[in-house]
This record gives sequence, C-alpha cells and structure tokens, in this order.
Amino acid sequence: MFKVVNNPEFTHDVTVNVPVDGGHEEQTFKARFRVLAEKELIKIDHDNEHGTADLLKTLIVGMEDLIGEDEKPLPYNDALRDQMLAVGYVRVALIKTYREAVTKARVGN
Repeated sequence: MFKVVNNPEFTHDVTVNVPVDGGHEEQTFKARFRVLAEKELIKIDHDNEHGTADLLKTLIVGMEDLIGEDEKPLPYNDALRDQMLAVGYVRVALIKTYREAVTKARVGN
C-alpha cells in the first residue's frame, strides 16, 4: 500500500566535504526537507535569479546537529540557514541529499 500524504517531509543526514589544508574533511548534520512536486521545483529554479539558494530555502524545514566555532550547539533559524546556504559546498551537499532521497538513486547514475 502507498500512503498519500498532503505535505510530505523527511529528515536525512547531509554529508559535506569541507575543504581543509591538503584535502577535505567529511562533516555531517541533519536536514529536514519538504517534498515539492517536480513542476514546483522547476518553476522555482527557472523563475529565480538567485538559483539554488532560494530553491533550498523553499525545501529546507530545519537543520540539526550544528555547532559553532565554540563547539556549542546552534539552534536552527532563518539566519543560520542563510549562513549555511551562502557556502557553496554546503549547497551542493544539500541538493545532492535531497535528490538522492526523493529518487532513491545516487546523483550521477
């Protein structure tokens, strides 16, 4: 049986390859996404001059397991989300995680 849900959401671990001296370090956090119909995704992406960041603002419901430079937990809010989305490698990891989750396929396959 398939359950029809009006406003589906899901939480997945997001793996970010953070550049460090001499390579990358994998860091993870949890992101909660809302599922949008493909036509909504395309409309947001094509109507928007700011591209991926604004698309992610629509998709992301929350983030967990984030800490600041002082190692203290950071509560989710729009300012923190925007700070995260300003970083290219974070945006790439979020889009990859969302796409893999809704298609259950690895990006690039």
